[in-house]
Amino acid sequence: MLRFLQKILSLFFLLILLVKPSFTQTLTIKNVSVMNAEGHVRISWEYNGTDNLEIWRDRIETINNLDTIQTITDLSVKSFVDKNAKAHIKPRAYAVVSATNTQNEFSDIVNTYHLTYSYDSCLQQISLEWDTVKSSNFHSTWKAAQYILHQDEGGVISSVSVPVTENEYIFENIKENTQYTYWLETRWQGQDSTSNSNPVEKFTLMPQSPDYINAVSASVDGADTRLKFDIAPNSELSSYHLYKSDSYNGTYNQVEMITSENNTIETIDYNSNPDNTVSYYKLASANACGNETTVSDTIHNILLTVDNEEYVNTLQWNYFKNGLVNATYNIYRITEGSQATLIRSFNNYNTVHDDIEALEGQDLTGQFCYYVVVNQEGSAETSQSNTACVTLNPEVYIPNAFTPNDDGTNDEFKPEFSFLPTDYNLKIYNRWGNVIFESNSATEPWTGTDTSGKKVPTGTYIYLLQIKTPKGETIDKRGNITVFYP
Repeated sequence: MLRFLQKILSLFFLLILLVKPSFTQTLTIKNVSVMNAEGHVRISWEYNGTDNLEIWRDRIETINNLDTIQTITDLSVKSFVDKNAKAHIKPRAYAVVSATNTQNEFSDIVNTYHLTYSYDSCLQQISLEWDTVKSSNFHSTWKAAQYILHQDEGGVISSVSVPVTENEYIFENIKENTQYTYWLETRWQGQDSTSNSNPVEKFTLMPQSPDYINAVSASVDGADTRLKFDIAPNSELSSYHLYKSDSYNGTYNQVEMITSENNTIETIDYNSNPDNTVSYYKLASANACGNETTVSDTIHNILLTVDNEEYVNTLQWNYFKNGLVNATYNIYRITEGSQATLIRSFNNYNTVHDDIEALEGQDLTGQFCYYVVVNQEGSAETSQSNTACVTLNPEVYIPNAFTPNDDGTNDEFKPEFSFLPTDYNLKIYNRWGNVIFESNSATEPWTGTDTSGKKVPTGTYIYLLQIKTPKGETIDKRGNITVFYP
């Protein structure tokens, strides 16, 4: 009996040793993502089984089948890099499969996304499109929950979310001569990992726009205005647009298209009316698409006005560049028959009073003309205003009484002039019509004596003055002069 029980126990333990414990093997794909611009793909997984694994990928020639591209015998390996994927050319589909049990140990099928772009330099846009594998024999198990497009603009990264119903997006305001890189990140439904598409790169090569355009000068030349602009040396553009407005902050209208490869652009506005109007100008560079890239600061002509009161001429002008820069204003005067003379210089000042009565020995009649030359601080260039003039008519002042009592006050009778007469004759008559004084010198006064040298008595006398101006104009004056002795 004992020996029978021992046999039964031995058989029981043998059965225990022969029967394997049962457990569930799982094979889960974790991520499929394009690694670089060469289209290498990294696939990772989790597996708790003992079978060798195979990496399957869709065929290059046709997308309707998956083929084995790699066998994994070291089960401690949890990822594989497919350097022959060419995922920069087309989207790819992957799966991980048990080498011996393909029915039960077959991972999800997961696609990569293939990203392409087009660049429109005229619209300053980069358009992106993306697609994935489409096959009638198999379908991707993972479904996209969200697309995120990333833009690397010269090292500055920004991102935008795109609905999964879309497969294209346009980035606006693309800069010239800038390196751009884009990639699509896909967030999957029910997955804790994300996948990246192939990156695409574009250097937006365009002829270089000038770093700056400086408005240098606006000089009046008769009825025209001459304009000058400095262009930055780095410019590779040759098209420029000249704009004009009737106010600093007003609407600017294009008045000229200029083609030049020089670093200095000079042009003339033949419709400026600079004697009466201030015109404002800007110059903008334009690329091959006609898009404007760099705009100059604003410049305008200097409008000078002159008003006269007796012998004081008052000059006023508008500030250069609307007063936004430091400038020196040099005022020049021109009188008939003489060259322009610098009379004043001011820093950041726009009014001057010219007292011409202080001009000793000069004719104070005729035309007095002025213009202003502006020097902007830090620049050797100048801008000249219009020439503004006032005309002073010949003036003769004759007193109507004097007191020749030799007290040093009002002892002489002598006409005063705003000019130096070229011919002069002054006669004084008594009440009987006799000439008691005559002179042919404008500097010789009547001191109240008659032809014998005696002081004339108190009373009213008649004067007759005949003169000729430097321009040949004859002036006759006749009137009364009263003599009295206080």
